[in-house]
Amino acid sequence: MMAAGEEGEEKEVTAADQADINEFSKLNIRFHELEDDIKSKKDHLQNLQDCSNEIMMLLDDSEPVKLSVGEAFVELNQEDAQGHVDKCIEEVEGETNQLQAEILTVKSRMKELKARLTLKFGKSINLEEDES
Repeated sequence: MMAAGEEGEEKEVTAADQADINEFSKLNIRFHELEDDIKSKKDHLQNLQDCSNEIMMLLDDSEPVKLSVGEAFVELNQEDAQGHVDKCIEEVEGETNQLQAEILTVKSRMKELKARLTLKFGKSINLEEDES
């Protein structure tokens, strides 16, 4: 397969070039999946923080708190409910941090591939979009 170079000259697309293009495409898809996952985790984290605030605002300390566990509700005292919500917040924050670390790795690799491919093919290669 041939591709036009920067000055209109034809550049041969080697198997290694095609592998790099395919890897970039897969990483781009993964990048968008990670962005969606991070957004979802942040929304979940906000809901948990709202829940934590609601528990703290209860006036009667003896009043049980109903927590949803799967499809059922469990009644816990306020201290246990707050502990459970805090543990969930910690877990979601940890998961979000892992996703953010992975997104940095993906972006770095995409940048390497894009630089290599752009060096060889110039403006004739169109890598879906610029990663931010």
